[in-house]
Amino acid sequence: MDQYSCVRKEEVMQIKTFEAPTAQKPLLLCFNENPFGMSRKAKEAAGRALEAASRYPFIRNEALREACARFMGGKPENIMMTYGSAEAIRASIEAYLGENPQVVVPELSYSDGESCALRNGLTPVKVPMGPDWSVDIDAMMKAVDQFEGSSVVYLANPSNPTSTITDSVKLNDWIRSKPVNTFFVIDEAYAEFVDDPSFVSAKTLVDEGFDNLVVTKTFSKIFALAGLRVGFAYAVPSVIEKVRRRVAYDIMMPIVGIEAALAEIDDREFFEISRLENRVARKILTDCLDELGIEYLPSQTNFVFINLKAALEPFAERMLAEHILVGRAFPPALEWCRISVGTVDEMKWFAKTMKEFRAKGWV
Repeated sequence: MDQYSCVRKEEVMQIKTFEAPTAQKPLLLCFNENPFGMSRKAKEAAGRALEAASRYPFIRNEALREACARFMGGKPENIMMTYGSAEAIRASIEAYLGENPQVVVPELSYSDGESCALRNGLTPVKVPMGPDWSVDIDAMMKAVDQFEGSSVVYLANPSNPTSTITDSVKLNDWIRSKPVNTFFVIDEAYAEFVDDPSFVSAKTLVDEGFDNLVVTKTFSKIFALAGLRVGFAYAVPSVIEKVRRRVAYDIMMPIVGIEAALAEIDDREFFEISRLENRVARKILTDCLDELGIEYLPSQTNFVFINLKAALEPFAERMLAEHILVGRAFPPALEWCRISVGTVDEMKWFAKTMKEFRAKGWV
C-alpha cells in the first residue's frame, strides 16, 4: 500500500516517534489537522523567513498569490489572500448580503456560514438534511426560490462534519442556472483529500466565467499550516474586487506563513505522502469500526463521522480520561462523533482504546 520508504517519509515529513498520549500531550483527534505537521521544506522556509520579518512582505505575498493561482489553474486576479479560509468565507458572505438578505446553510454543516449570518443580525436559514446526513440540494433550492429577497448560500464540499461529498452535478448545475439574487460560497477546505472521481470542484464554474460564486481554500488542512493562518478566495476578478472591499488587506500576509505555503504548494511529494498516509490511517479506523459494528459515513476527508447511538458527552469524557480528544457536538447529530484521522500509530492506539471501551460496554 505504501509506495514511499520509511526513510523517504522521514526526509519529507520529519515524522516523530509515536508516544502514548498523556494529559500534557493528548491525542488530538478533534481538529482535522495534518498529523505530520509541516513538511521539512516548509519548516526550513519558515525559519529563514524570520530573517526578513522586519520587512514588509509585499513581493513575497504576490509570489504566493501567483502560486495559488497556478494551483487552482487560474490567474492572480482570481485570488484574494486571507488569514485562513474563515476570513474569505466571512468577507464573501458580507459582500453579497443584498437588500432583504438571507443566509442559507445545511442544517448540519461547518459553522462559519451560520456564524457570519448571526454576526450580521440575521437568523440563518438551516435546511434539513437528506438521507444519511446528506446535503439536500433540492430543499436548499426551494428555500432560495421561495424567498423574495437576496440569498447567500454557504456549504462545505466535502462536508464538515459528515466527511461526505455533495452531488457535484446537482450542485454545479444549480449554480450554473444562476438563480436570481443568489450568491454561492463554496468551502472546499478538504477537497485535496477526495478520492471519489465523481467530485468536481466548483472552481470549474469560476473558470467558465460564472460571477455568482466564490470558492474558499485553506492551507490549514492537507498543507498543515493551521497555526500560520493562510487561505484564499478564488473567483472571477469582479467578485474578487467586491469581496476584497470587506477585508483590511490581502497584500500583507505574515511572512512566515507566506514562505511556508510557498514551500509546500508545489511540493507534490509532501502532498501525495499526506494523502496516502491519511488513506492508510483512515482504513485502520474504519476496519476497527467494521469489526465493532459501529456505523459511519463514507469518508472523503481526513476525518470520519461515527454513530455512537448514544449521547456524545459520556463517550467524549471517557476518551478524555484516556487523553484522547474527539470532535465536539454537531447538532442535530447529537449521537454522532467526528473522529479526526491521525497517524497510522495514532489510529492503532485509538482502535485499541475503542476495543477496550467495547469490552467495558461503553460503545
